[in-house]
Amino acid sequence: MAIRGAFKRLTTSVGELDRQALRQFCGQVEGAVPIAELAPRTEATVVGEITSLRIVPRPDCAGWLEATISDGTGSVVARWTGRVSIAGVASGRRLAICGRGSPSGRRGRLLILNPRYELLG
Repeated sequence: MAIRGAFKRLTTSVGELDRQALRQFCGQVEGAVPIAELAPRTEATVVGEITSLRIVPRPDCAGWLEATISDGTGSVVARWTGRVSIAGVASGRRLAICGRGSPSGRRGRLLILNPRYELLG
């Protein structure tokens, strides 16, 4: 059995191993909902890793900070309005966010505006 497990780890792609490790980490946080199971317009807490971070310029205000967060099952976009940076929020960082998601864009990906957040290890 140990040889079979070692062989499987050697033949599995690095990306898939990373997704498995991220799913395992996110599953350990109590009260967190997997992003794939997140229902629109429902208050929930999700845990994940920031895969991309961008500043959306706005002519009428300071701009928006937008983070795409993935937990290995899916992704969600968190947008903080009127912010161009938040201390500790950086690409590759793990965090828990809480808020109400709404479908956005052509693909209907969930967007959470101004979520409460907690930086994780």
